[in-house]
Amino acid sequence: KMKKLMENYKYKLLVILTLSLVFTGFNYYFNLFFKDSKNNIERFPIFLLSITIILFYIIPVIFLLRYLIKRLNISRHVVALSLILGFSICNLLGSEGNSLLSLILLSLNPPSHIVADWGASIIAPIAEEFSKAFVVLLVYFLCGKISLKTAFVCSFISGLGFQVSEDLAFIHEATFGNEISGFEQAFERVSYALGTHMIFTILFGVGLIALIKRESAISKCKAIFWIISAITLHFFWNSPLKGEWIIPLLGSIGLNLAYNVFTNVDKLGEND
Repeated sequence: KMKKLMENYKYKLLVILTLSLVFTGFNYYFNLFFKDSKNNIERFPIFLLSITIILFYIIPVIFLLRYLIKRLNISRHVVALSLILGFSICNLLGSEGNSLLSLILLSLNPPSHIVADWGASIIAPIAEEFSKAFVVLLVYFLCGKISLKTAFVCSFISGLGFQVSEDLAFIHEATFGNEISGFEQAFERVSYALGTHMIFTILFGVGLIALIKRESAISKCKAIFWIISAITLHFFWNSPLKGEWIIPLLGSIGLNLAYNVFTNVDKLGEND
């Protein structure tokens, strides 16, 4: 009886934490847009037109998600929860994580050229992948231990939420800044959207849940490989490595690995 009471108490605390994060996330999200733009209100129409460009990847992804939800028989409640958390929490935690790790890195006094060239490669994969995986973990515990099929879709949605949030932030910064135009930034973001955050989160999220569940259908080595692959791909994506072949190569590897994850979870039963 006491054990059941404690479990119920912990669940309520988890719900309170989740609601607090969702509120804080949306508050952070909207403040981010209006903080620097209130003095340049005339640029808002350009911003709104610029962000419509990201529909070039959002629309196909929505159709793909609908197909996956039906094929893998994912609960609508889990999908709705994943969407809310993915679009509210990911960007908040990723931003705070990047700031914290940046302070830690700078406190070590590394050479300035290392920070300039490799700082984003060192910090972002850790801060952002864990922030997106945290959403998958929340869904896992709130929904009473989800299957790996559900983890796949949840990870996909979490990555989409982060991708869209980050794209809007970058387009906003470009529109209300003076470096490049919002349209230029939007097209750049769309050009590699399908090969980044959604792919990384699928690899990391499913690998993490597979480790937690200790599911025999997915070996421990395979789960760890997926997690390491997500971090490694993100590291090289943010690296200063030059060459027109880098982005297509990394995107191709990521898509193939994500397909490998799908083929593994697709053949599993409803409860793994």
